[in-house]
Amino acid sequence: MKLSVSNIAWDNAELEDHLKLLKDLGCDGVEIAPSCIWKEPVNAADEDVEKLKNLISKYNLQIPAFQALLFTRPDLYIFGDNEKRQDTVRYLKMLIGLAGRLSVRTLIYGSPSSRKVGDKPYNECYQIAIEVFRELAAEAEKYDTIFCIEPLEHSMSDFINTSDEGYRLIQDVGHPNFGLHLDARAMCELKENFQSVFQRYGSIIKHFHVGDPELSPPGYTGRIDHSLIGNALINSNYNGYVSIEMRRGFGNSKEVVKNAVKYVREKYFLSGDTGNAGF
Repeated sequence: MKLSVSNIAWDNAELEDHLKLLKDLGCDGVEIAPSCIWKEPVNAADEDVEKLKNLISKYNLQIPAFQALLFTRPDLYIFGDNEKRQDTVRYLKMLIGLAGRLSVRTLIYGSPSSRKVGDKPYNECYQIAIEVFRELAAEAEKYDTIFCIEPLEHSMSDFINTSDEGYRLIQDVGHPNFGLHLDARAMCELKENFQSVFQRYGSIIKHFHVGDPELSPPGYTGRIDHSLIGNALINSNYNGYVSIEMRRGFGNSKEVVKNAVKYVREKYFLSGDTGNAGF
């Protein structure tokens, strides 16, 4: 497995300092929330995109994923009327194109407000989602990247909560460029069995987030047993990125990143027993 840290952990003005830190810590990549780099990512100038690509390459890092895809567009929604849905698809396609220019491996679709079912018929929304994600997967294929669904806990979303539901959607979409992203925090809140999930779906998981509730650093709350999760992941056939997802606000960002990387290396890159973990 490989290790990365999301750029939501620091201020963008300190990006290069943190890229150097990640290199010095032996990390493999930096996950990018595009809205942390640009006010409106799809309007990023070509020279700015190239500048970012060269800067990250300077430190021999990859970009394993884009996250927070619709942060700048809370108005977008896949289950609205056809016009709104097409606007959403069009915007996500532009992000896929941006990801392609930066050689990003995956795009993580969480964006709970954009996939709210509410009082609409669930099966109708599910069929709409299949068509939307097929179209986005076909676009991702053009850019050699993978568009991923992120199952979210019930408190955040009413569409695709469990790993099993995510797997079923991937099977129904039926496109190799549509994959599964999982999150340790969400899986814990859903009380999923990590060993079982990783054994069944390890080969189709394309990206994995590690963190604690409220985007706090891994291990910060003590509510998640990362040793059990890490051991279950190690003993599966997952060989992708383990990416630290944590927000700013927990002290000096460099020290927080150092401590988080050390902690995750200890918990996710050593073998041992597996089992349930969480809340």
